[in-house]
Amino acid sequence: MIKLDKKTQTFLSSKLLCICPLCKKYIYGKDIEIVKIEPSKVKRWPITVVHCHSNKNYPIHALTLYIDANFSIRSRDVSQYLKIQT
Repeated sequence: MIKLDKKTQTFLSSKLLCICPLCKKYIYGKDIEIVKIEPSKVKRWPITVVHCHSNKNYPIHALTLYIDANFSIRSRDVSQYLKIQT
């Protein structure tokens, strides 16, 4: 099992991952709880992470991030229309 050391966890939490192309909000590692990703449990990279947020005059929307094994963003996509069903 790969375990991230404290210094790496701190770095990843404070790392600016991207800027939302819709609302221009800065998305950091802590926003998506990046340190909870366990690399040893990932079967295939890149992984997909969906982050729902709102900012200023923009209602809640979903930002889909594609994260590689180095915890870098390879691609992103925004969904402006959401329906969350439980």
